[in-house]
Amino acid sequence: MSPLLSPESPELDDAHFVLLASYAKHLGRAPKAIRFATHSGERRSRQKGHGMEMLELRAYQASDDLRHIDWRVTARTGQAHTRLYAQENDHQRLLLLDLSSSAYFGTRHTFIATRFLQLAGIIAWRSKQQGDTLSYRITYGNQEHASNKSGTLPTLLNYLKDASKIENRANGHKTTSIWANTLLTNKAHNKDVIILTDKQSWNQDEESALMKLAEHNSVHWIQIIDSNVFNLPAGQYQMADNNGIKPVTISKNSMQQAKADFLSQNTLMRKKLASFGIRHQIFDITESPEKIARYLLSQGALH
Repeated sequence: MSPLLSPESPELDDAHFVLLASYAKHLGRAPKAIRFATHSGERRSRQKGHGMEMLELRAYQASDDLRHIDWRVTARTGQAHTRLYAQENDHQRLLLLDLSSSAYFGTRHTFIATRFLQLAGIIAWRSKQQGDTLSYRITYGNQEHASNKSGTLPTLLNYLKDASKIENRANGHKTTSIWANTLLTNKAHNKDVIILTDKQSWNQDEESALMKLAEHNSVHWIQIIDSNVFNLPAGQYQMADNNGIKPVTISKNSMQQAKADFLSQNTLMRKKLASFGIRHQIFDITESPEKIARYLLSQGALH
């Protein structure tokens, strides 16, 4: 069995994160052109021009360079629009990783939390290898870490290693969403934002913050589930939570109800994310982090 798909322990060590560097390096090449639309009047694409990379198309402002006016859009809309450019290698990425206590569970291969952390490690290594700027905010257990500085890869990998510890399952977790109440997201603009979380709900204020984030950035939401959890045989299980280990009896009816509740909540979440212009994709724990990273590469979230 592949050490990437099924690591010896859900608690990842330094050697495993070193291994992830090789997988990140051999992901392949990103598509030459990635286009997506957010809201009318604002567009961001991977088009090149003037030796630069186009980041945004917006209404003309008095300080804009006249050479960058998009005459086709101006003629179509009746309003002057300007193309904004950035250096071709200036890829700005924001990683938001949020693990609840429920993520420290899995019936096959490893924990959901471990799979998220492997993916985060590949994203971190790939960003370093491609010379991209990576900011991050991660929350797990009772811990929270964030940085928008360059050269912090060793620190981030240490945080990811610490996040893989099973003890975080019993340490509780923050109930607020990872994108809310933080300068990293409030000031994010023209970035590839990757959200990794097992959570499926948020309050109204958090929804407003998420809509704002999606309005000014390309947001990719990755969800990892263990589909086998709804196929567990009826019986009594030992479950750990914030109050310790306790027996839990699972019946066929309760399992069916849990599955129905999950699917209902997930459908609602998917519809909301789609309405915000957020790309949402579900992967099963049986799929490797390398495969998920290649999906992000195909979507332009990685380069």
